[in-house]
Amino acid sequence: MNQKLKQTILLVDYENIHNIHLSIIQEQDIQIKIFVGHTQNKIPFTLVQAAQKFGQRIEWIKIEGIGSNALDFHIAFYLGKLVKELEGVAFLILSKDKGFDPLVKYINKSKFKCQRIESLLEVFQDKDFLSHNIDLITEVVEKISKIQKNKRPRTRKTLHQFIKSQLMKKKLSEQEIEILVSTLFVQNRVSEGNNRLVYNF
Repeated sequence: MNQKLKQTILLVDYENIHNIHLSIIQEQDIQIKIFVGHTQNKIPFTLVQAAQKFGQRIEWIKIEGIGSNALDFHIAFYLGKLVKELEGVAFLILSKDKGFDPLVKYINKSKFKCQRIESLLEVFQDKDFLSHNIDLITEVVEKISKIQKNKRPRTRKTLHQFIKSQLMKKKLSEQEIEILVSTLFVQNRVSEGNNRLVYNF
């Protein structure tokens, strides 16, 4: 389904981005480091459950201290350390903070591959599937809109099953269905609160 990339290290700014759809990168040769703010004490069950599937490939890093850009400095430190220790590895920073961009530009000039992204779909979504994704998302939204709000799928799992049943004739793979679910989150059509889905349409 997705094209395999060379070994990648993903550094996640969890203070900045909370919707991390790990299921779409399970097939990738990737290590994940999730940086959690000093005062962040609650991690959604769905994220923890998805993270377990990565085993030792995932690491949670709780930063020390509180202050402006404290977490960003921790990511920059780790990134510098990894660049020095590893060769032939690509680096991704998952963050909406554009303050990383000058650092990313400098690293790329140093012949290392580094990119800041705001969604995993920017890198890992199949391009052919993406071209059909818009129509599929529109179809999914239309089908959900016809359902009373209190009867709509309440969890990510039931939403996945709903899409699978409604688009059965499309013969989508499990991975493609998960991409549709993740796209709904990325487009902020669906969000999550108190382990329940919230529909913004």
